[in-house]
Amino acid sequence: MEILTTIHNILWMGVPDIVKGLVISIIFVLIFRKAIKKHSFLFYIYPALIFIWYCTYGILTLCNVELYTLMGKSVWWKILWLPHTYALDTVIGLGFIFIVMFIGVLPTKWEIIKQLHTIRKEMSIIGGAILVGHGIMRLVTTKWALTNTGDLNILLMFAYVILGVILLALIFVPWITSFQFARKDIPSKSWKKMQTYTSVPLIMLICVFGIIVNLGWAFSVLPNLYSDLYDVSTTVDGTAVSNLSQGYYVATEFLSARVYLLLMVAYIWLRRRKIKGRAGKAVAAVNV
Repeated sequence: MEILTTIHNILWMGVPDIVKGLVISIIFVLIFRKAIKKHSFLFYIYPALIFIWYCTYGILTLCNVELYTLMGKSVWWKILWLPHTYALDTVIGLGFIFIVMFIGVLPTKWEIIKQLHTIRKEMSIIGGAILVGHGIMRLVTTKWALTNTGDLNILLMFAYVILGVILLALIFVPWITSFQFARKDIPSKSWKKMQTYTSVPLIMLICVFGIIVNLGWAFSVLPNLYSDLYDVSTTVDGTAVSNLSQGYYVATEFLSARVYLLLMVAYIWLRRRKIKGRAGKAVAAVNV
């Protein structure tokens, strides 16, 4: 674990989690895109295991069954939580979903976009499995937030209690209908409309959630941003903590919020550009 922590810190210290997820997902997809198309089932195994574990943990915890108490701090517990420990689970799921959404608005004349279009379904299933599992697990956080309203600021309350639940519902629909067994009974036009009407709001709300939750944690750690970073405050247990020691965390959270904002603006711009392009082609065809 110490070796993994050292490697993780060297590679990612100061890098927002969403950037980690995007970089790893893009590299993974570019390397294995052909294998994903030919042997998709093999690439579903690990996301499926994460889905099962997170759902099991979330549902049992909601039923007041503490798995941690039952299993103890064993090596198995550490292995099961390893992706979550290094923030490499949810953001990789997000990375896959962002790739799926962005290749839908990027020019199809690019060869790499053409290749990635052939595995959109597979990427949706992989990313969706991770995010749905994470969402069910995070219902525990929603329950905790509702019973501990004084411990969270308004941004975190809004993110966990309202947006989180909406996102779980939104991601479930395009994810489950990406499977052939669910898609086969839906007419093609209806399926495309359903995917669009759920996926576009989904990607927007993911970005909004990312902005709000990162700002919420930043303000909870250092609420007075006008304070001198060299000031020292005393915690409840009497420990002296300098604002500077918290500044690194706050800076990373603010950077994460900016990344989500940039992704949202970029997606909106590219989508509007594509819609205008289609409208222009339609007008040109009519005039011909």
